[in-house]
Amino acid sequence: MRFLPFLLFTIILQASNARIMTYNLLNYEDDNSREDDYIAILELIEPDLIIAEEVIGQNGFNHFKSDVLDVFEPNEWSAATFTNQSAQQDIALYYKHSEFSFLSTSIINTASSSGLRDVPEFVMIHESSAIEFNVYGVHLKASSGSDNASQRLNEATVLRSYLNDLSEGSYFMVAGDFNIYSNSSTEEPAFDMLTGDASDNDGRLFDPIDRIGPWHNNSSYSDVHTQSPRTTSFGGGANGGMDDRFDWIFASSSILDSESDMRYVEDTYWAVGNDGNHFNNAINNGNNSSVSDAIADALHDASDHLPVYMDVWFDDLVYNDAGIVITEIMPNPSAVSDSYGEWFEILNTTDTVININGWTIKDAGTDNHTISNVDLSVPILPGDFFVFARNADSTLNGGVVANYEYSNFLLSNSDDEIILTDQTGAIVDEVRYTNSWDFGNGASMEIHDLNSNNNESENWFEATLSYGNSDFGTPGTFYDGSLSTKNGLFIPTQFELLPPYPNPFNPSTSIRFEIKDEIKDAVSLYVYDITGRIVETFLNGEIVHSGSYEFLWYAQNQASGIYFIQLSDGSRTFTQKAILIK
Repeated sequence: MRFLPFLLFTIILQASNARIMTYNLLNYEDDNSREDDYIAILELIEPDLIIAEEVIGQNGFNHFKSDVLDVFEPNEWSAATFTNQSAQQDIALYYKHSEFSFLSTSIINTASSSGLRDVPEFVMIHESSAIEFNVYGVHLKASSGSDNASQRLNEATVLRSYLNDLSEGSYFMVAGDFNIYSNSSTEEPAFDMLTGDASDNDGRLFDPIDRIGPWHNNSSYSDVHTQSPRTTSFGGGANGGMDDRFDWIFASSSILDSESDMRYVEDTYWAVGNDGNHFNNAINNGNNSSVSDAIADALHDASDHLPVYMDVWFDDLVYNDAGIVITEIMPNPSAVSDSYGEWFEILNTTDTVININGWTIKDAGTDNHTISNVDLSVPILPGDFFVFARNADSTLNGGVVANYEYSNFLLSNSDDEIILTDQTGAIVDEVRYTNSWDFGNGASMEIHDLNSNNNESENWFEATLSYGNSDFGTPGTFYDGSLSTKNGLFIPTQFELLPPYPNPFNPSTSIRFEIKDEIKDAVSLYVYDITGRIVETFLNGEIVHSGSYEFLWYAQNQASGIYFIQLSDGSRTFTQKAILIK
């Protein structure tokens, strides 16, 4: 049984991966000649949130939305409140309103003189997870030389001081064009100011890919350079070829924590179009192995910077504590092939019938099966085990008596997941196993303690009882072969529901049970239809003495179909299936 919280793994369902992008647009105001290039680049990247630098005033802010974003994806984009800064070039934030909502914009006064840019703070909410995070747009003083480096340090000092005052564990990203030439603490102290260890590290910034070093004009860092994708002079901007890493998305430590509710998705950070083979060259010179020729040309023509993006995962997973537990898994049968013999088992631990029609079985990849049948009901009675099989024919599947046959869902013999979700997509239970878990060729793995965490390998055991064609497992029963186990182990012969006879039947069948204890309190005997509705009550919480009992069920007023006979004494439950054929 899953306990919360527990360690989530990065690939879970790809629940809400959002793509964060920063892009220096190069003096964009209303440049119709470059708008098609921007659109082509956006079609490749498919971002969800964009931090844009070098937007020229309110006019550029408006036109990038109307002429680029609204053409790229009409009615999908909104913009954070825009602030026209003291410099000619401004910073804007655009976002998909289906993914995010905007709370506020404020300004951090990092600019120490006219022509420099302050840092806007955008406070955002991820819609489905309700996680709040901050985005800071940066465009530090440009150009090399000690005076410019000193001004960058002044800007970085104000920013780091502001970030240090954020609450510990805050989620934030600082993105944009930093114009920093080196990680050298003497030549470019701004970099160390932003990323260095200090007495207060609440505002410390981290490179998600940890590719920090002397990147300027250094071929060893050619794969992370972002400026300049052009070597010819046109349209303004730099034309020195790919030799600097000016554009970054820095993250707070909380976003790089693998257990955070908002975190960086490994291996998604990319300077778009940089294949590492264009050092000191134009991005479209010759072949580009990472993008098409058309995209390479668009990157070359649109700006003197490459866009940078990374994906962030938000924990918006919803859980439903429905009382269904995954209790046994057979990933590697021996008596028959995997395509016939794979199966897994769940248990209804509650006191009510649970209809799993419309629920989904999936893994963290592409396997996906929606549970359904023609009756629109797949009931699991209280205390009952329920077996899902890749093939439900017991003459072909190695002797497994299955309750349901699924498709489009495979169990790996090494590492895989079983994720069971209800009709709303909420996770009911999930197990992620690896080849280090306790199962073998021809032997299932099974839970022995139903109160244990079934996402921990030490709670699973290799089956030792044989079934069918001599594979090992206990499909449809507890690990010791018991038919049911609501509250622990018991001796089945002390209290037993026998199969109905005849079965199939029309119009009546005999229901028999035996009690070998002295006396039984609160014994109930019900008949359920396929929807989980009680259609016949023989005993309803009554005192029953030791002995054999028989009831005749006349079902002449019931429709043809499958029925479930359930016997319970409050601590143990037995179920038999009966089929009425008219």
